[in-house]
Amino acid sequence: MSAPFDNRLGTQAPVTASGSSAIAAGRDITQAQSGAGSFALNIEKADLVFPEACPSAESVDCPSVLTSLPTRAALFVGRNDELDVLNGASVTPGQASVHVLHGLGGIGKSTLAARWAAEHSKSHAPVWWITANSRAAIEDGLADLATALQPSLRKLLLPEQLGEWGRQWLATHTGWLLVLDNVLNPADVEPLLSRANTGRFLITSRLSTGWQGIAEPVTLDVLSREEAVDLFTRIRGEDPDAGELCEELGHLPLAVAQAAAYCHEADCPAREYLRDLAAHPVSMYAETEEGGDHERTIARIWHVTLDRLAQEPLTVRVLLILAWYASEGIPRALLAPLGDPPTVRRALRRLAAHSMITLSGDTVTVHRLVQAVSRVEDNGDRHRKPEAIAAARTTAMSALAQALPADGKSPSEWPVMRALLPHVEALAGYAPPETDTPEMAWLLTRTGDYMLGTNLKLAPRALALLQRAEADCVRMYGHESPETIYVRVQLASATRMLFHIEKARPVAEQVLADCLRILGTDHEVTILAQMNALKMANLSGDGGKALQLAEEALAGCVRVLGDDAPRTFEARTAVAMAVAETGDLARAKDMFDTLLADCVRVLGEEHPETLSVRSVVTAFVRHSFIPTGPMDAMSKVVAAAENGTDLVTALREVVEQVRRMEPVEMARATEEEVAAAERHLETCLRVLDDGHADTLAARMALLQTYAATGDERYTERAVRLFAETFTALGEDHPMTGMVLGIFQALLTLAEEMPKGIGLVRTKDPD
Repeated sequence: MSAPFDNRLGTQAPVTASGSSAIAAGRDITQAQSGAGSFALNIEKADLVFPEACPSAESVDCPSVLTSLPTRAALFVGRNDELDVLNGASVTPGQASVHVLHGLGGIGKSTLAARWAAEHSKSHAPVWWITANSRAAIEDGLADLATALQPSLRKLLLPEQLGEWGRQWLATHTGWLLVLDNVLNPADVEPLLSRANTGRFLITSRLSTGWQGIAEPVTLDVLSREEAVDLFTRIRGEDPDAGELCEELGHLPLAVAQAAAYCHEADCPAREYLRDLAAHPVSMYAETEEGGDHERTIARIWHVTLDRLAQEPLTVRVLLILAWYASEGIPRALLAPLGDPPTVRRALRRLAAHSMITLSGDTVTVHRLVQAVSRVEDNGDRHRKPEAIAAARTTAMSALAQALPADGKSPSEWPVMRALLPHVEALAGYAPPETDTPEMAWLLTRTGDYMLGTNLKLAPRALALLQRAEADCVRMYGHESPETIYVRVQLASATRMLFHIEKARPVAEQVLADCLRILGTDHEVTILAQMNALKMANLSGDGGKALQLAEEALAGCVRVLGDDAPRTFEARTAVAMAVAETGDLARAKDMFDTLLADCVRVLGEEHPETLSVRSVVTAFVRHSFIPTGPMDAMSKVVAAAENGTDLVTALREVVEQVRRMEPVEMARATEEEVAAAERHLETCLRVLDDGHADTLAARMALLQTYAATGDERYTERAVRLFAETFTALGEDHPMTGMVLGIFQALLTLAEEMPKGIGLVRTKDPD
């Protein structure tokens, strides 16, 4: 159907139209469309109408195969759980199915979307990909869809009309799959989603929030170690260090793929890539394969996100600060000094919304590669200028120092110290020592103190922190400052706890001499040095020196701290033990009995010092029946185990002394004593750390009690307890290797010993 219209200037003649597809127009209108889809063009004086050129969207069918995907993601690993979610999605009549894949940039959202869309291209038509990072881009994508379905529309409709035609088509057809990639704002796609009553949308976005009531979220995490190595191997080939490289890259798919492509092109092994990454992080984080998209490097993809977040400077600053801590379990309280709670909370919410961090209760998690990039100075990135990185590092040090408990030595404060420990160690690992501030030196010292006081397993790591703290204090305060001397006392303690006896004793003696010369006899640090020196003397088998130092430390504690201070009770314990080592067991027993009663009265049943004394007393009851001669020889065994000399020879001396001893009668331990020792260990496990020295002492006391029963019923418990002791110490603790070495030597020595040789003779209780 058609009808003429007159657009001549000055003409006011009426226009008419007839027929179901007719249009009428007048004056300057050169283009018109009827509701039924008819279209009219005015070309100069000629009036033409093409009803078939612009059919209604509803009337156009899709070809059996119409696919537009940027890639079919042939290089694809893992994601089975996410694929199951997409494959198992239910269809609600009268409602389009909408899923949003969200996660960190580089996590593989677009790759997964392309893979799933390609696998379903035979069951959907069309399968169409739209880059959806703006409303204009969405309009362009819908216009492309419209012209793919009806090519004649390209010359007939304006771009916005093409987009509207595409929406009409989606609203009136089923069986289609539309991928909306990299949506930056849910509001950009909501109008399109609301028009569709059927079909399927698959959205990718870095935004984790804003999708409620719009789309079903599917969160993407990093690959597993095995999947990351598989991806690397498919690109580069087998490499023995692929797992370590993937770990360093946090198993982020984009980073792994780019590293593998780089190694393939440069024909370099993963080990070399790791070295370059450590030495030249700015260059390596910006690398991609030849011909690759340099805007898709791991450094650039997050730069774009930070540009969006930089409207509020605190948001970027928070991310740069978080980069200096361990990647998981960062207490949100560390950020409290940055501003009032709503302001800090808003910064965290924005980072979480853009998948740069994950919030979980009172803690924050940041991908380790995001942290690594955020710690690297880059003059080409306005967010990572050297001054911004330095300021973030200093703030990270200050925030941790302020978060430490007032004392850190009470079990009630240990959970806070335990939560902060991984972040102190991470900060020490990331920050160069020359950047340490006075707050950092104090932080390292206090954390080292906590580690030595709570868990023997932590002693090697505490030693590393304290060595750095000592260097800081020397640089900041001088060699003979109280700060430096205190750290040296703790260093001497750490060396002793690691059973480096030959090295530890001269260190302990020198530190004590420095304390006496610089600080005097009545300084708490001097008392600490005396306590460490006397323990060192005991380990070396010098009981007389140990007793002298213990008595001096006790006198100092009474003068400086008073009779009821925990440190005074510790010194009293040392004196009683030293007395026992001299052979005056009766006096030692009286001292222990009085000491335990005083601890319970003053400190309470579950104070750490009370628990320590109870462990000593429990062990002393059994130990006091064994003469001290073999104990002196055992110091040589400890030294032999520490320096790697002949353990069997050292142990033979102990055996020879045992052979010359008169048999000693000792009452068997009763079931009540076993129950009491077991309760004591349970209390230590509940109040103290599993690896605490006093918990270890409680285990040893219980082992002695089991052995003293002479009852095979306790054998299984004893074996289990022995295994738990070594688990608590850890494989890396020197004491573990030392004791295992002694046992190995004992097995060798047992073949030389005559049958029937024993240490004690037992009798049944009356």
